[in-house]
Amino acid sequence: MVDTFKFSYPSSSNNTMEDRFVKWNTNNHSSVILNVDESCLGSPTRTSYGGIFRNYAGFYLYGFSKYIHDSSDILYAELYTIYQGLSLANEKGIVDLVCYSDSLLCINIITGPLLKFHVYVVLIQDIKELMEQTQATIREGNRCANFVAKLGTSSNFELIRHDSPPTELLSLLQSDAAGTFYLRL
Repeated sequence: MVDTFKFSYPSSSNNTMEDRFVKWNTNNHSSVILNVDESCLGSPTRTSYGGIFRNYAGFYLYGFSKYIHDSSDILYAELYTIYQGLSLANEKGIVDLVCYSDSLLCINIITGPLLKFHVYVVLIQDIKELMEQTQATIREGNRCANFVAKLGTSSNFELIRHDSPPTELLSLLQSDAAGTFYLRL
């Protein structure tokens, strides 16, 4: 586990933060793109997650968000978001999928060897199995998923499926499809 943390948070000889600009892209994949994110807001803390399915050109296909009762565990929320997204992809028959998450720690936990004594070992194993079933790959990066993740914190519903994008999300989707760069915080 120590190696996972070291790999997830590389040391830097420079204490200053460098601005990092990113943009949504498919990296030339012709598959369906899934962006996932989690959110913890408010006091008391409300934890939620969300995800967006898009085609290779950035067009919205489907979205989801969920409020997680009695939890403020960010790692659990991020892992469960990935699991839920892969489950929905499997349910919808999507077999060629690229999943983007902003959690490098989750990506490394999922793509690395199974950590048998990890608190979420069963969830991690379920994710790995779903990735095999859907031929999914996982990478770092997302933007619009943050918006739908925050939708979950403002609701009390178990799972909200968004067949069409919420109005407030349209401009973000258009910016992503146009390849607009934004500052990664």
